[in-house]
Amino acid sequence: MEQLFPDFTGKSIYTLACGIAKYLGVKRDCLGSIELSASRLALVLLDGFGCNIAVSLGIKNLECMTTVFPSSTATVIATLFTASTPGEHGVLGFSNFSKLLGTMVNPLRFSTPFNSSRDSLKDYFSFSKVYPNVRSYLQEVNKDKRTAEIVPKGIEQTEFTLATHGRTTVTKTFVNLWDAYLEASNVLSEGYDFVYIYIPDVDTVAHKTGSESLATARTARDVWGMISELADKFKNYTFVVTADHGLITVEKDYLLNTDQELFKYLDLPPYGDSRALMLKSRHRISEYLRNKYPSLSTFEGSQIVRLLGRIDNTLDLPDVIAVPTDRSAFLYAFREKQMEELGKLKGHHGGLSQEEMRVPLVILNG
Repeated sequence: MEQLFPDFTGKSIYTLACGIAKYLGVKRDCLGSIELSASRLALVLLDGFGCNIAVSLGIKNLECMTTVFPSSTATVIATLFTASTPGEHGVLGFSNFSKLLGTMVNPLRFSTPFNSSRDSLKDYFSFSKVYPNVRSYLQEVNKDKRTAEIVPKGIEQTEFTLATHGRTTVTKTFVNLWDAYLEASNVLSEGYDFVYIYIPDVDTVAHKTGSESLATARTARDVWGMISELADKFKNYTFVVTADHGLITVEKDYLLNTDQELFKYLDLPPYGDSRALMLKSRHRISEYLRNKYPSLSTFEGSQIVRLLGRIDNTLDLPDVIAVPTDRSAFLYAFREKQMEELGKLKGHHGGLSQEEMRVPLVILNG
């Protein structure tokens, strides 16, 4: 399976983020930037809507670009609203190791594996204390620019949202796709300078049924139809439509809890994503992994820069990153009961496959 690496100078999620920051008048020290020219801008992020899906729908004016690594929602949103690389902001996938806390943290939920309730950590530490490099450019936008976000109900006041895109002038929420259409129509009719719209539907369905299922295809068609209608209705906005990642349908799951030999090499349990393993080890773990799991490619030392981009050396990064080169997922359960839940998902992401890394860039009314 061919691996696709993030592009930090050409067209990518990272350089799109830099272009949006520049459009909003915020300076960032970027490695590259996509130039955006618009009087009003609507950024639409379609979760899980990989470029392979966009191609299958025959979308016009479609370009494919790379997302960041890990190809995971938290990493992408942190990049998109800080205009910094994953190696700078430090949000590395579904779960991260926090030296401050001495445990793993789920950045989206701001929780630990032992209390997964949303924002269970905020009574002990602020999000900015755990992730000091997540600094949203939206907090630096001049007050004369009016900004808005439209997001699913329930995430609008979370610690992760507030740290990344939640400091807009106005926030609106929705409960389903058509409710999103109504809320977006109302907001766009009020003439905000910048509007962010996040639609999770494709990702939700693809995780359960697989990236190539009929259910995923139908959901994607409905989502694209809604965005197309909005763009046709509001010609005064330039719509920039993209995705955080695509998904791959896995054919084999490895439960790492059963590999007792592996833990002789690890200083901490594995974290990251099912297709982007982050490993802390003072031992020759790469050699062990290559022998035990031939489908894993490993990255360490200077090779990690190729994955994460420019690095902030104050961050406590993994020693080794392991990525499958086939359709497999590597799972680890922090709780005994969690073992029963693992392996139920068909669609996964986080890795470097073309399906996961290629995301659409569609500019409507531009």
